[in-house]
Amino acid sequence: MKVPVLDTDDFILYMEELEGNSFIHCDVLVKWNKTVKKKLQLAFSLLTKEYGKELYALHTPKDKKHEKFLKMFNFSYLQSFTGKDGKDYDIYIWR
Repeated sequence: MKVPVLDTDDFILYMEELEGNSFIHCDVLVKWNKTVKKKLQLAFSLLTKEYGKELYALHTPKDKKHEKFLKMFNFSYLQSFTGKDGKDYDIYIWR
């Protein structure tokens, strides 16, 4: 279950615990621009500093825009798997 940990007018950051691992999710609510990017980078930096553990992100391999987003926040590819729905997914990690 995704739990909102930071809800702003521009974006919402969620955390989700799954099998002992912490996954982060983000919904951007406005058109992406430099100001939103800076606000999100600051929020992510504060969150990760406070949280202090590895974070994981779920990624659909064909979504190049999301992959660029993950790399912008220093996530690294960890592994691929096929979900219960039969679709392929990647797991990215932030350390």
